[in-house]
Amino acid sequence: MAGVEAHLDLSQTLYEDMRRASLESEWPIVVDAGYYAVFHGMEALNALECRDAYTFADAADILENVLAPRGLGAEFVEDYRYLFYFRRGALYGAHVPSSSQIAEFIRRAERCVESVRRLMQAQGASDVSLEMGA
Repeated sequence: MAGVEAHLDLSQTLYEDMRRASLESEWPIVVDAGYYAVFHGMEALNALECRDAYTFADAADILENVLAPRGLGAEFVEDYRYLFYFRRGALYGAHVPSSSQIAEFIRRAERCVESVRRLMQAQGASDVSLEMGA
């Protein structure tokens, strides 16, 4: 498992990639980068507690049983599920998302990234460098 900083750096890079791809109307990159920005933010939180979300099943279990009760909350869980299933449907399904669907995806990904950043700061990782905007 990578350390907290590696996951935070990767999350920030992917977040910036999502924002940049959004401006260039590259929806597959928006969807992949946005989802994984959130996933690696969760991995950073897991690393704070020496946990590892090695598989998606483990990630869901850790999210629902550890991270949500300790500060991410029910809205984050709902948004994470939305991002996960949206990604599966958009990248592996037979449709192209509309601009309003992409906008909703981005809104939820941004909200998740911000939630992770706030929780990291609250847990004493004061040097968290995830920044909203791009």
